[in-house]
Amino acid sequence: MIEKVTTVNEILFVLDGTTGQNGIKQAETFASSVNLTGLMVTKLDGSTKGGIAIATEAALQVPLKYVGFGEAIDDLAPFDGDGYITELLT
Repeated sequence: MIEKVTTVNEILFVLDGTTGQNGIKQAETFASSVNLTGLMVTKLDGSTKGGIAIATEAALQVPLKYVGFGEAIDDLAPFDGDGYITELLT
């Protein structure tokens, strides 16, 4: 029998942008079980601004790496801090 070895390079917590303060607790629980390398926040395509993502990033001390603006895989984008702050404040 041939053993397949898989290397995991990233472990991301996916945070629903509509989640409030409970999102931080969920992320902390997840991070206590794995070596978390970053965050992804989704559902930023509507009126949701996803401010909880910044608070979660600060609480866990891991970077926000991706954001999602829709339902398709092509709607995921690398996180752009300057653009995110501009959108958050407008």
